Amino acid sequence: MRTWILALAAMASSAPAAAQTIAMPIDRGFWTNDTEKCATVHHGYVFDGKRWGALYYYGPGGSMGPAAELEPITQTRATADGFTQMQFGGYDGAGYFRIKPTDPGRALYRVGAPFRDEIQQTDESLIRCSLASLSPKMKAAMKRFAPAVVK
Repeated sequence: MRTWILALAAMASSAPAAAQTIAMPIDRGFWTNDTEKCATVHHGYVFDGKRWGALYYYGPGGSMGPAAELEPITQTRATADGFTQMQFGGYDGAGYFRIKPTDPGRALYRVGAPFRDEIQQTDESLIRCSLASLSPKMKAAMKRFAPAVVK
């Protein structure tokens, strides 16, 4: 009996991170640059509780698509500068993806990418768009690629 209980405990603790909800300092939903209007936006980021990544329409004026590049978040950790760093697929190399809330419905997204002998860092100020504020086209993309957010 004890062996059976230990086997169950081992299986439960080895569940893939993608199957678990990930703690993040931002709300689930669609996030885009603060220079965009939620009703007309055709690109942004999605956090669905387990995954983070881009959701967008491409081509002239966002006329083609949609496309999604959502990756399961396998781990998060706080950094000294107040950001939360996301890790994808067990990789934790020189580059990084970080997010920090700045106000309700606002966040700073920081990406660090290796380039020659340095890390090039870019920051994007993001706003969260409610599902109701998105265009019918973007709502359809959310339903297709991030159904956990649309419920």
